[in-house]
Amino acid sequence: MLRHTTTNLNKLVIIILSLFLIIISYTVQIDQKGESIVEDSLNNAVKVFAVAKGLNGAISLAQGTEINAAILTISIGEVLDPINDLVEQFSWIMLASITSLGIQKILLNFVSGDIFTFIVILAIVILNIWMFVRFTNDVKIRDIFFRVTIILIFLRFSIPIMSMLNSFVYEHYVKNDYNIEINQSLIDKSSQEINNITQQTIEDKNGIDKTNNGSLYDSVKETFNSVTNNIFNLEYYKNKVKEYQTTTEKTSDYILNLIVAFSFKTIFFPLVFLFLLYQLLKSVIRIGK
Repeated sequence: MLRHTTTNLNKLVIIILSLFLIIISYTVQIDQKGESIVEDSLNNAVKVFAVAKGLNGAISLAQGTEINAAILTISIGEVLDPINDLVEQFSWIMLASITSLGIQKILLNFVSGDIFTFIVILAIVILNIWMFVRFTNDVKIRDIFFRVTIILIFLRFSIPIMSMLNSFVYEHYVKNDYNIEINQSLIDKSSQEINNITQQTIEDKNGIDKTNNGSLYDSVKETFNSVTNNIFNLEYYKNKVKEYQTTTEKTSDYILNLIVAFSFKTIFFPLVFLFLLYQLLKSVIRIGK
């Protein structure tokens, strides 16, 4: 009697859960929310990737800048080698992030589509009918169908839920220290600062070149005067290098912040999702054994 009561209670719980799943399967809010989060993340990743390429271009221009002061030639851009390597690595990480988000978007569109939703609901309905209508020697095939249904349900809701959970964790625990929008804006500003420094350096270089194109007498005279002229002496080059170093040091911090943020959102969470899926599949396979 107790066993019969427990069986009926289990059936009632399964029916209630099935009705709940069917209702939320046709509730588009969870899908729209998930799609919106993935779409926004993908757009942000593309924007950051574009900013990274812009910074790479500004650094490349600066690295090719030289100033000729009389008999002295200095390549100021050499100080940018470390940040240039970091930007290249950052570009690869952003490319991986964009790929990850693109795959998530495709999967989300697939599992939230009408065909997949219909298959999930059909499987749930058949499973509920099977609880009351039994066939001869159907235990094994019913266990297999139960496992398949659980997998379909997990796939149907896991990606939208993962997207919303990912967004929640980022907004409440990550954003304060690794704000994507703020760091993106700061990197864009740094690119402009590097371009301004480089532009000023090029203008100074052109002024020096014009001086060096004069007669021998004028060249000797200007060389002598350059000792007291700040634009020709080593103090000028030290200041230029310091300007680049100050800007690149700040930029390195911004880049590292974005690496942490995007690695967490687009690499860590999907890997956790795959691990949970793998564990679920193992658990489902063991059911009935």
